[in-house]
Amino acid sequence: MKKRAVQIVCVAGVVVLAVLLRGRKGGGGREPAPTPEAAVNAMFDAAEQGDDEAYLALTGGQLERQLRGTRSQEGAEAFREDLRRSAAGIKGLGVSRAGDAPAGTVALDVEIVFRDRNERQRYLAARVDGGWVITAISVAATTRPSIPYGTPVFEE
Repeated sequence: MKKRAVQIVCVAGVVVLAVLLRGRKGGGGREPAPTPEAAVNAMFDAAEQGDDEAYLALTGGQLERQLRGTRSQEGAEAFREDLRRSAAGIKGLGVSRAGDAPAGTVALDVEIVFRDRNERQRYLAARVDGGWVITAISVAATTRPSIPYGTPVFEE
Protein backbone atom coordinates (compact mmCIF):
# COMPACT_ATOMS: atom_id res chain seq x y z
CA MET A 1 0.00 0.00 0.00
CA LYS A 2 2.82 2.43 0.91
CA LYS A 3 4.66 1.59 -2.34
CA ARG A 4 1.50 2.34 -4.36
CA ALA A 5 1.09 5.75 -2.65
CA VAL A 6 4.70 6.66 -3.50
CA GLN A 7 4.10 5.69 -7.15
CA ILE A 8 0.95 7.84 -7.32
CA VAL A 9 2.77 10.84 -5.82
CA CYS A 10 5.65 10.40 -8.30
CA VAL A 11 3.32 10.18 -11.30
CA ALA A 12 1.34 13.21 -10.11
CA GLY A 13 4.60 15.14 -9.69
CA VAL A 14 5.70 14.31 -13.24
CA VAL A 15 2.31 15.38 -14.64
CA VAL A 16 2.43 18.69 -12.74
CA LEU A 17 6.00 19.33 -13.91
CA ALA A 18 5.04 18.60 -17.53
CA VAL A 19 2.09 21.01 -17.35
CA LEU A 20 4.25 23.74 -15.80
CA LEU A 21 7.02 23.35 -18.38
CA ARG A 22 4.55 23.35 -21.29
CA GLY A 23 2.93 26.60 -20.15
CA ARG A 24 6.15 28.32 -19.12
CA LYS A 25 6.87 31.67 -20.77
CA GLY A 26 9.91 31.59 -23.02
CA GLY A 27 9.48 27.88 -23.68
CA GLY A 28 9.55 26.33 -27.12
CA GLY A 29 6.00 25.03 -26.75
CA ARG A 30 4.38 28.45 -27.15
CA GLU A 31 1.16 28.36 -29.13
CA PRO A 32 1.03 30.65 -32.18
CA ALA A 33 -1.46 33.52 -32.15
CA PRO A 34 -4.69 32.20 -33.71
CA THR A 35 -5.70 35.56 -35.26
CA PRO A 36 -3.93 38.78 -36.22
CA GLU A 37 -5.84 40.58 -33.46
CA ALA A 38 -4.68 37.99 -30.91
CA ALA A 39 -1.08 38.57 -32.01
CA VAL A 40 -1.40 42.32 -31.34
CA ASN A 41 -3.01 41.78 -27.94
CA ALA A 42 -0.38 39.19 -26.99
CA MET A 43 2.40 41.62 -27.98
CA PHE A 44 1.04 44.27 -25.62
CA ASP A 45 0.66 41.67 -22.83
CA ALA A 46 4.27 40.54 -23.36
CA ALA A 47 5.51 44.15 -23.39
CA GLU A 48 3.68 44.91 -20.15
CA GLN A 49 5.31 41.88 -18.51
CA GLY A 50 8.73 42.64 -20.02
CA ASP A 51 8.74 39.18 -21.63
CA ASP A 52 11.11 39.80 -24.52
CA GLU A 53 11.06 36.20 -25.77
CA ALA A 54 7.25 36.13 -25.99
CA TYR A 55 7.28 39.57 -27.64
CA LEU A 56 9.86 38.59 -30.24
CA ALA A 57 8.08 35.28 -30.93
CA LEU A 58 5.10 37.34 -32.09
CA THR A 59 7.14 39.15 -34.74
CA GLY A 60 8.43 38.07 -38.12
CA GLY A 61 10.39 39.23 -41.15
CA GLN A 62 12.26 42.51 -41.11
CA LEU A 63 10.54 43.66 -37.90
CA GLU A 64 11.83 40.63 -36.02
CA ARG A 65 15.38 41.15 -37.37
CA GLN A 66 15.32 44.82 -36.33
CA LEU A 67 14.02 44.08 -32.83
CA ARG A 68 16.49 41.25 -32.24
CA GLY A 69 19.27 43.58 -33.38
CA THR A 70 18.07 46.25 -30.97
CA ARG A 71 17.99 43.74 -28.10
CA SER A 72 21.49 42.56 -29.00
CA GLN A 73 22.84 46.14 -29.05
CA GLU A 74 21.24 47.44 -25.87
CA GLY A 75 21.22 44.20 -23.88
CA ALA A 76 18.35 41.95 -22.86
CA GLU A 77 17.54 43.68 -19.56
CA ALA A 78 17.44 47.17 -21.11
CA PHE A 79 15.27 45.81 -23.93
CA ARG A 80 12.86 44.24 -21.41
CA GLU A 81 12.69 47.55 -19.52
CA ASP A 82 11.96 49.41 -22.79
CA LEU A 83 9.08 46.98 -23.42
CA ARG A 84 7.66 47.57 -19.92
CA ARG A 85 8.02 51.34 -20.30
CA SER A 86 6.27 51.30 -23.71
CA ALA A 87 3.22 49.57 -22.18
CA ALA A 88 3.12 51.61 -18.96
CA GLY A 89 0.05 53.77 -18.62
CA ILE A 90 -2.04 52.11 -21.33
CA LYS A 91 -5.72 52.49 -20.44
CA GLY A 92 -7.18 50.77 -23.48
CA LEU A 93 -6.39 49.15 -26.79
CA GLY A 94 -8.54 49.10 -29.91
CA VAL A 95 -7.71 46.77 -32.80
CA SER A 96 -9.64 46.74 -36.07
CA ARG A 97 -8.96 45.31 -39.51
CA ALA A 98 -8.19 47.66 -42.36
CA GLY A 99 -9.02 46.74 -45.93
CA ASP A 100 -5.91 47.87 -47.76
CA ALA A 101 -3.33 45.20 -46.86
CA PRO A 102 -0.62 43.99 -49.22
CA ALA A 103 -1.14 40.48 -50.59
CA GLY A 104 -0.56 37.75 -48.00
CA THR A 105 -0.99 40.06 -45.02
CA VAL A 106 -3.72 41.53 -42.85
CA ALA A 107 -3.60 45.24 -41.98
CA LEU A 108 -4.73 46.28 -38.52
CA ASP A 109 -5.42 49.76 -37.21
CA VAL A 110 -4.35 49.86 -33.57
CA GLU A 111 -5.39 52.66 -31.24
CA ILE A 112 -3.62 52.84 -27.90
CA VAL A 113 -5.36 54.94 -25.26
CA PHE A 114 -3.32 56.64 -22.54
CA ARG A 115 -4.64 59.12 -19.99
CA ASP A 116 -3.24 62.14 -21.83
CA ARG A 117 -3.06 60.99 -25.45
CA ASN A 118 -4.10 58.43 -28.04
CA GLU A 119 -1.65 56.81 -30.41
CA ARG A 120 -2.71 55.27 -33.71
CA GLN A 121 -0.57 52.82 -35.67
CA ARG A 122 -0.92 50.43 -38.60
CA TYR A 123 0.27 46.87 -37.99
CA LEU A 124 0.77 44.24 -40.68
CA ALA A 125 0.32 40.58 -39.76
CA ALA A 126 1.26 37.49 -41.75
CA ARG A 127 0.34 33.83 -41.29
CA VAL A 128 3.34 31.72 -40.28
CA ASP A 129 3.38 28.10 -39.11
CA GLY A 130 -0.34 27.93 -38.37
CA GLY A 131 -0.45 31.23 -36.51
CA TRP A 132 -0.01 34.96 -36.98
CA VAL A 133 2.99 37.24 -36.43
CA ILE A 134 3.40 41.00 -36.76
CA THR A 135 5.75 41.90 -39.62
CA ALA A 136 5.52 45.70 -39.65
CA ILE A 137 4.46 48.55 -37.35
CA SER A 138 4.09 52.13 -38.58
CA VAL A 139 5.22 55.19 -36.68
CA ALA A 140 2.59 56.28 -34.16
CA ALA A 141 0.39 59.29 -34.86
CA THR A 142 -0.44 60.99 -31.57
CA THR A 143 -3.54 63.00 -30.73
CA ARG A 144 -4.38 64.74 -27.48
CA PRO A 145 -8.00 64.55 -26.35
CA SER A 146 -9.59 67.77 -25.09
CA ILE A 147 -10.58 65.91 -21.91
CA PRO A 148 -8.03 63.40 -20.55
CA TYR A 149 -9.11 59.78 -20.20
CA GLY A 150 -10.56 59.05 -16.76
CA THR A 151 -11.64 62.62 -16.03
CA PRO A 152 -14.74 62.48 -13.76
CA VAL A 153 -17.97 63.64 -15.36
CA PHE A 154 -20.55 65.27 -13.10
CA GLU A 155 -24.26 65.52 -13.71
CA GLU A 156 -25.77 68.97 -13.50
